Amino acid sequence: MKKIFLLLLLTFTVATSFGQWDWNLNFEDPSYYNRVFIDTISNSNNIWQIGTPNKIIFNSAHSPTRAIVTDTMNYYPSNDTSRFIITHIRQGPFGGNESLLLDFYFKLNTDPITDYGTIEVSIDNGLTWINLLTQDTIYGFHWYEPKPVLTGNTNGWVHFSEELMTLTYLVGYSDTLLYRFTFISDGTQTNKEGWMMDDFTFHDYWEGIQEIQNDGLISLFPNPTSYDITINSTNKSNTQIIQIFKNTGLLIYNNSTFHGETIDTRQLSNGIYLLKYSDEKSFSIKKFVVNH
Repeated sequence: MKKIFLLLLLTFTVATSFGQWDWNLNFEDPSYYNRVFIDTISNSNNIWQIGTPNKIIFNSAHSPTRAIVTDTMNYYPSNDTSRFIITHIRQGPFGGNESLLLDFYFKLNTDPITDYGTIEVSIDNGLTWINLLTQDTIYGFHWYEPKPVLTGNTNGWVHFSEELMTLTYLVGYSDTLLYRFTFISDGTQTNKEGWMMDDFTFHDYWEGIQEIQNDGLISLFPNPTSYDITINSTNKSNTQIIQIFKNTGLLIYNNSTFHGETIDTRQLSNGIYLLKYSDEKSFSIKKFVVNH
């Protein structure tokens, strides 16, 4: 199930300055292929292919019928470095609070450690690259699935979901993002099938009123909770907005005139939720668990 990403709102209301835009890539519509660049310049024998997988383990796409695979029929070779790049053109009236999410499904069948994948993002047309797995803590990226290890065997499809909002604040705004996917093999041929990906979602969110994220703004207790949850704010404000989201992304509670500290959670079913607290200048998002 797809997890909510930071600041996700599921509706667009013209009266407010909120909005979102999704671009989905499942390799079924060839008109999107022009945004996928398989790099045969640095490697003329690049093994990435878009098509119907026809191997023993990689025998079907996540959603029929096509995926992007390190060769749709053959084992990946030794001593190979193959890349492809997806271009994401951002939509919306940016300039306030912006966020973006990279979301897709993948399978791996590789020799552990020595054969592996990398994922990078660039906001300057490929001049500099940020590694989404090794530099995630440096840039404050958020994971909405467990952080993956891009080597070894996944034993089925794995959901990748990472939120990159801090790119805007730390690096700068760009209306075009490049995502680079690289598969690297060592000198030993192990007859493995490689890496396969499908069902990409590139999610943009924008908010006209700029806020600053402050994870220390609030704390929640008790957590897990059975009945009530108390919000302890370090900065009391006349304006307090509380929103609660289910892990599916559904907004289930929205109070723009919140006063006090306690919310009754007895009406919520058991599960994981995200609470967003906003004041006039900043916001904080915390996860909490309801367990009656």
